[in-house]
Amino acid sequence: MSQVNFAAMTLDEVKAYFLSHRDDKAAFHAYMDKLNESGRAILIDPADPLSEQNAITQMQQRLSQTT
Repeated sequence: MSQVNFAAMTLDEVKAYFLSHRDDKAAFHAYMDKLNESGRAILIDPADPLSEQNAITQMQQRLSQTT
């Protein structure tokens, strides 16, 4: 099996690869890394009681910007 060069792939390419290779842990980690680097990730801190509400607010804001 050949090595996949995730570094050379775009976020959307890594996402598509991961979705077609769901058991590939390296693909999952590469996707999470690229998602985080892109600034599109929304993180929830389980220790912060306001974190979930903040994440919901961020998602709503992003959705309203796309419509």
